[in-house]
Amino acid sequence: MSTPPDPTDSGSAHRFGWLRAHPLRTVLAAIVLGAIVCGGIVLLTNSDSDTGAVAKTDIGADDRGPAKNAFNQSVAGDCLTWPSGNPGKPSKIGCGGEHLFEVAGSIDTSVYPGSQFGKKAPWPGTQKFVALRDQNCPAQVRSYLNGRFDPNGRFSVGMMYPSQAQWDDGERTLRCGVQYTNSAGELMPFLGRVADQDQALQWAPGTCIGINQQTRQPTDPVDCAEQHAFQVTGLVNLGTRFGAAGSGRPWPTVAQQNAYLTSTCPGITNTFLGGRAAFTKTTLNVQWSTVSQVSWLTGTRTAVCYIGLPDEKGFATLVGDAKGGLLINGKVPAPPPAEPPGRLNPTPVPNAPGLQPNPTELPAPVG
Repeated sequence: MSTPPDPTDSGSAHRFGWLRAHPLRTVLAAIVLGAIVCGGIVLLTNSDSDTGAVAKTDIGADDRGPAKNAFNQSVAGDCLTWPSGNPGKPSKIGCGGEHLFEVAGSIDTSVYPGSQFGKKAPWPGTQKFVALRDQNCPAQVRSYLNGRFDPNGRFSVGMMYPSQAQWDDGERTLRCGVQYTNSAGELMPFLGRVADQDQALQWAPGTCIGINQQTRQPTDPVDCAEQHAFQVTGLVNLGTRFGAAGSGRPWPTVAQQNAYLTSTCPGITNTFLGGRAAFTKTTLNVQWSTVSQVSWLTGTRTAVCYIGLPDEKGFATLVGDAKGGLLINGKVPAPPPAEPPGRLNPTPVPNAPGLQPNPTELPAPVG
């Protein structure tokens, strides 16, 4: 009998552990990211204020009801967006275009027993909506995606709810859904339906990922001329080796993934940089992400190859494209001298304290 997956399984012994340990990437039951006050509508970030304005109807105050809009007319599968900085004007858009929220389901609080959500009930307040989100939305999202929500991936669970003004107009429905946020918790546009894509955190080859100077941990994509933690050199579809999503093939252990990526990422990196000699000059290490068991079962198959350098319990600060003009902690990298003939295994670069070993965290290969 197989052992059921542990939802807290970190999966990777590599440097992508930060992606799961980061507060923005907690397990599904704890996700509370990106609350949006809609139907009113304002975008709630770190404030509980409600500055949204809602047009009143001509119906009497005692009989008035919510005006129809893209929020309260949306159903599961709809994708919503709004002008930058103005979530008070949501619109439905084809999911193939850039959008900010994919609706997974609704919560009709008007059917709840008691007077808390009745016609004359006061606006519940942000904390109550957060509690409703935590109680209802994770299950709705899992059901909507047929169990294929990756809690370690790039998407998170969110909820749209009425502002106080819209609540006073009679709006009582909430919308659970899926969204994409950056490391600061800000909503970011994305393309396509979540169910149709690999949910792994991934970036195009050449992308540089910024660095938090206090924690020495990666943040979000930045221009390579800015300070960053690592640069992506390629993506690997683990499905080609271990079974595509839906194939029923068992999760490959981290050791199995490492063995495969050991023979894959170095070659991808050499090709990206224009040859092994060019890679040697960077003095950086090849590293990669692996896929946890729970992520594998949801269909995630993408591993990311990247180059960086351990430093101060995190990453060294890189500036510039690794293909030319690279600085490491403000200094031009000094390539190691050529190894004596016949030496096949260069001396490993020691890991910074607290970092787990990566079997390929070696200095650049030498010719």
